[in-house]
Amino acid sequence: MLLDIFGISVETTTLYILGIILGAFIAWYILGTVINNLFASYPEDSRESIHTIFSISIAYISITLIVFVLSMDLIVLVAMFALLLGVILYMVKDFLKDFFTRISLLSVKAFGIGDYIEVAHHKGRVLKVGNLYTMLRRDDNSVVCVPNQMVARSIVINYTRADYIKLQEAIVLKVSEADISKVYNRILEELDIFGYKRAKIMHSTTPDGVRFAVTINLEDAASISNDTSNLHKALNIVKGEFITD
Repeated sequence: MLLDIFGISVETTTLYILGIILGAFIAWYILGTVINNLFASYPEDSRESIHTIFSISIAYISITLIVFVLSMDLIVLVAMFALLLGVILYMVKDFLKDFFTRISLLSVKAFGIGDYIEVAHHKGRVLKVGNLYTMLRRDDNSVVCVPNQMVARSIVINYTRADYIKLQEAIVLKVSEADISKVYNRILEELDIFGYKRAKIMHSTTPDGVRFAVTINLEDAASISNDTSNLHKALNIVKGEFITD
């Protein structure tokens, strides 16, 4: 028999194989526990993917060792381990890309935790920059996960890093030159009610009347939707007071 040629008894070979199988089950159980604890903050699908990679690796290594015990051929062992390495690298290539992309994003410091950004048609505050994705909380309080590779390929607008954000709206009123100062005062009063202290008002004459352009500076882009609505309400109130039949 083949095993007798190499001086290995069938009983010894059987013990080796049983030991390999037992060791594989123990390694699979330990790695499963470690993955669940170490990657607890990762999404469930990511943990399952990592667990699958390790499970396939353990099964392949076990089969390789069993084949080596039966053949005692070192070349076969090296070849199968080389094949395993190639398979693992292929399986984790996307994970590695996202991981190094994350390092690149953090080193560039285009944004950080808590910044309000716009990327890949999504606006929100950065909750987390993970190994695979960047998590944003949007204005409607929903959470979206943008893959790091998509973030790296997209234009990132960081509203938080700006000194302030300008929000502008205009109204046109048919008022006399003497009433322009009254309009100014009423606009400032309404903006003050909404809590906007830093406002700039400019007027210009148009064929339809006097155009009043109002600009307010925002320090927090996360409230831009609410601020737009407030500015619109304030100007509509003023507009209603100066409309004449």
